[in-house]
Amino acid sequence: MSNRSLVLASVTLGVMASPAGAQMSVRDDAHVSGRPIHTAVRASTAIRVDGVLDEAAWEAAPVIDRFVQVDPEEGAPASERTEARIVYDAEALYIGVRLHDRGRVQSRLGRRDMPLMDSDWFGVVIDSYHDHRTGFTFDVNPAGVQRDAVKSVNGQGREADDNSWDAVWDVGTTEDAEGWTVEYRIPFSQIRFPEEAEQVWGILLERVIGRRGEYSTSTYVPKTQQGGIPTYGHLLGVQRIAQGNTVELLPYVVARNERIDRGDNPFRHDSEVFGSAGLDLRWRATSTLTLNATINPDFGQVEVDPAVINLGVYETFFQEKRPFFVEGGEIFDFGRNTSGGQMFYSRRIGRAPQLAPPGPADAPEGTTILGAAKLTGKTAGGWSLGVIEAVTAEERARFLDQSSGGEGRFVVEPLTNYLVARARRDLRDGQSAVGLMMTSAVRDLGSPEAEAALRSGAWGGGVDFRHEFSNRAWLLQGTAALSHIRGTPEALVRVQRAGNHFFQRPDAAHLGVDADLTSMTGHSVGMSLSRQAGQHWRGSVAVAETTPDYEVNDLGFQTRTDRRDLQADVSWVQTRPGSFFRNYSLTLTNRFEHNFDWQRILGVTSLSWSFRTLGYWSTFVGVSRFHRAYDDRSTRGGPLMERPANVGLNVHMGTDSRKSLSFGLAVSAGRDDYDGWNAGGGVNVSYRSERWNISTGPSFGRTFTGAQYVGTVAGTGNTTTYGSDYLFAPLQQTEISFVTRLNVTFTPKLSLETYVQPFISSGDYRGFTQLARPGSYEFLQRQDLAGADESVDFNFRSLRGNAVLRWEWRPGSTLYLAWQQVRADYASGIGDFDLGRDRRALFAARPDNILVLKASYWLNP
Repeated sequence: MSNRSLVLASVTLGVMASPAGAQMSVRDDAHVSGRPIHTAVRASTAIRVDGVLDEAAWEAAPVIDRFVQVDPEEGAPASERTEARIVYDAEALYIGVRLHDRGRVQSRLGRRDMPLMDSDWFGVVIDSYHDHRTGFTFDVNPAGVQRDAVKSVNGQGREADDNSWDAVWDVGTTEDAEGWTVEYRIPFSQIRFPEEAEQVWGILLERVIGRRGEYSTSTYVPKTQQGGIPTYGHLLGVQRIAQGNTVELLPYVVARNERIDRGDNPFRHDSEVFGSAGLDLRWRATSTLTLNATINPDFGQVEVDPAVINLGVYETFFQEKRPFFVEGGEIFDFGRNTSGGQMFYSRRIGRAPQLAPPGPADAPEGTTILGAAKLTGKTAGGWSLGVIEAVTAEERARFLDQSSGGEGRFVVEPLTNYLVARARRDLRDGQSAVGLMMTSAVRDLGSPEAEAALRSGAWGGGVDFRHEFSNRAWLLQGTAALSHIRGTPEALVRVQRAGNHFFQRPDAAHLGVDADLTSMTGHSVGMSLSRQAGQHWRGSVAVAETTPDYEVNDLGFQTRTDRRDLQADVSWVQTRPGSFFRNYSLTLTNRFEHNFDWQRILGVTSLSWSFRTLGYWSTFVGVSRFHRAYDDRSTRGGPLMERPANVGLNVHMGTDSRKSLSFGLAVSAGRDDYDGWNAGGGVNVSYRSERWNISTGPSFGRTFTGAQYVGTVAGTGNTTTYGSDYLFAPLQQTEISFVTRLNVTFTPKLSLETYVQPFISSGDYRGFTQLARPGSYEFLQRQDLAGADESVDFNFRSLRGNAVLRWEWRPGSTLYLAWQQVRADYASGIGDFDLGRDRRALFAARPDNILVLKASYWLNP
C-alpha cells in the first residue's frame, strides 16, 4: 500500500471514531416513535433448544401476539394466532414461538438459505446496531431448515439481503395437531451491538403461511408508505451482556484433482493432483467492529460462470459469488447514481492475468490471492465502516521460446495491492446519510512488458449522500467521484484508446490521444430526486455526467465514459387487491444521453405494465422505442455512425411460485429502421417435492444486425472516413441454451446442489462492407473481399456445469465435495445453425473435469 493511502485511511478512521454529539437517548426514542415495544426478560432457568417450550423461563416472558397481514389481506389481523416470547442469558438471546394453525402445516426440506416459497416460515430480524439500516435475519421452517442473512438499506434506500452470511446459531422445531413450535438460540457472539449496559434494539417478527400466501408481521406498515428497517418495533430489557468469544477460526484443507486438456501447454500433464490449506479468521475487534481475514483462500465450491458470446465493445459483467467478498458487500455500494459505473468490482481481485507470454505457455487462469482482510461495522462516532485490503501474487508463466527451444519465464500479472475504504454516517434515524469512498490499486511493475501495458497505480475517491423527507415519501440522493491513474506513456496510450474511452476518434473535437501523458484524472457525478411512497403516484428524475478521462477499471467496472445523461419516469401504483389484480403498476420512462460534443448517443422512451393476480400469477409487459441517435463506439475508435431507431417488446409471465409445479415464460422481439431484427424467448419449469426441486428450461434467441463491426483497415487514404476503412458485415446470430438446476436435500445439514448449462451459438456473416460516410448508416460493398466473410463465420458449443455436495458436519464446520465439468468446441467457417450437428460436436468435445474436496473446522476459542 502506498504511504499516501495509509495516511488517508488513518486520518479518515480517526475522524470517524470521534464521538457524536448529544442526541435523544435510544430508550426515549423507543417510547416516542409510536412503534411496538417488546420486552425481553433474563432467563431464570437453563433452556434446552428442542422446540418444546416447557422451561419455566418462558412463563415469565411477556407474550407478543399482535400480528397484522401484509398479504393477502393487507391490514387485517393474521388468520392464525402466533405467540412469541423473548428471554436471554449471559451468552444468547432465546425466542420461543407457538404458531397455531387450524389447517395443515406446510413444510419442506431444503438446503440452508433456500427460499422454499411454498413452505411455512417464521423469522426474526434484529437491528442490534439500532441504526435503522442493518438487520440480522434468522428464519426457520417446520422442518428445521435455516435461513440467515444480513438485511441492509443500500445507497438507493432499498433493502437488500446478503444470504452469504452464515451465522452459528441453533433452533429446534416440533409439529403437532394444532400447529408448530419454534425455539431459537442466537449467541450474542454472532451479532454486533454497542457496548451499553442497557440495549435498545430494533426487532421484527415475521410469519409466512405457505398455503395462503400469507405474510404477517409484528410491525405493520401500509404498502403506500416506505417501510423497512427504520419502522421496526423496539426490543427492551436486554441488559449487561457481552459479545462472548471474540475470535473465530476456520482452518481448511483442500484436495484437488484436475483432468484437463492442456492443449499446446508443454509443461503440464492432463491429469494432476494438488493439495493446499488455508485459514479464515473472524475477530470482533470491538463490540461493533469485525475483522474478517483469509489466507490462501479457495473457492472451488463456487458455481461456474455461464457461457457467453460477446461481440460488443465492452467486457461482460459477471456476478460475484465468492463468499468472502459477497458477505457484507452492501457497505461498499457506491456510485449507482452516476453513469461512471462501479468504483469497486471485487472480481478484479484474483482476476485472470492481463498479459500473454510470447509462445506456448503454462499460464494460470487466475491470480493467486495471497491474503485478504475486511473490517466492517460501526465506530463509536456512529459511522458505518468497511475496509478491504488484499494482496495478489506476481504470476509468472513458463513458456517455450520458439526461436531457441528453451524455457522462459514471463510475468503475466504483477504483484498488486488493493485497498477499498468506505464510510457512511447515518442521520435522522437512518433517513439521511453522508458517505465517503476510497479505492487504490498499486502494482509492482517489474518488467518492461508490464510497464508498457498496465497502470502502476489507480486511485478513486468520492462522496455520496441520501436524504429522505416528508415522512420518507421523497428521496434526494447524489454522488460525486474522482479517478486518478498513473503509468508510462505507453500504458496511458492504451487507456486512452480502450473501448470505454476511444480518444482516437477522428471526428471528436473534444478528444485526442496524448502520447506523452503519464497520469489521467476524471470525474463522475450524479443526482436524483424520487417520490418513493404514496397512494398511487411515484416517480423520479435523475441527471449524471462522466468525463471522458474518468477511469476506474483497475478496481471497478465501467463501460463507457464521455456522457451526460437525463432520465425521468413516472409510475401509477395500485397496492390494494381488487376483483382480479392483487397489485399492479404502470411506468413511463424517458432517457437521453449525450457525449461532450452534445451529440445524442441514446434516446429511449418506454412504457411498462406489471401486475400480479389474486392467484399469484405475475406478468410484465414492456414496450420501448429507441429514437435515432449517434453511435460513437461501433467503429472502435473511428468516426460516428448512425444508431438506427428501433422498437422492442418484452413479455415475462410466471405462475404461482408457491405451488409444487410452476412455469415461467419470456418473449422478446424488436425491429429497427434498417430491417435489423431480434426475436427470442425462454421457458422455465420448476418442480418442488418434499426433499428436492428442479428448475429447467431452454432459451432461444436470433438476431439479424445490418452492420456488425469486423475490423479497421488503416492507411487506405480514404479521406471521407479520415484515412481508414471501417469494415462491417450483416450478421445473423443464433443462440440456444438450456439451464438446469437440481437441488436435493437429505437432511437440513446435508444437501446436493447441481448446475448445468449447454450453450450453442452460431454467427453467419453476409458479405463485407465499409462505412460510406461518418454519421450515416450507409455502407459500400467490398467486392475485393467477396467470400472473405466465411473466414469469420463461427460456431461455438459449450457445456458448463458443477455439482456440490455440502455437509455441515458440526456447527460452523463444513465438508464440500465439488465436481466441475467444462466442454468447449469452436469451429470457424461454418456459421449456419444446425442443432443436431452442433449438439453432436458439443458432446464429442473432450471434457475438462475438476474434483475438489474441501473440509473446514470451526473454532471459537
